[in-house]
Amino acid sequence: MQMRVPTSISTQDTLNKSVNRVLSGNVSPGNGLTFDTNGQPLTYDQDNMVGIVIRIGSLANPNALPASWTGNNTDLTIAHNLNTVPYGFIVIAKYAAADVFYGTVPPTETTITLQTTNDATDITIWILASPQQVVS
Repeated sequence: MQMRVPTSISTQDTLNKSVNRVLSGNVSPGNGLTFDTNGQPLTYDQDNMVGIVIRIGSLANPNALPASWTGNNTDLTIAHNLNTVPYGFIVIAKYAAADVFYGTVPPTETTITLQTTNDATDITIWILASPQQVVS
């Protein structure tokens, strides 16, 4: 039996290289656009992943963010305008002990309602959504 020597020219090799390129730093939920005095992002651009990153201001909202907490354990409705219903969110930055959870209103294609246990701190979340279904 003759041994086969693989070559680098194959569909699988091309796929592997493509996946490696994507996973080596070419996927991003967004980058900071404006920053506070500590160098932390206040606003984000929407990059090449589905979803959006939003920083929610404290009750005092000294950074004048578009969304800010209205109280502890109180609904805050945030416009995300993803045109698809979010399936979750990830807290990616918080500046004090706090928990974030869904509010009493289910998410829609344009808004999500959240609550916090600490309205005295800014919290940054990444709202997760599935790609839009294209109807032809």
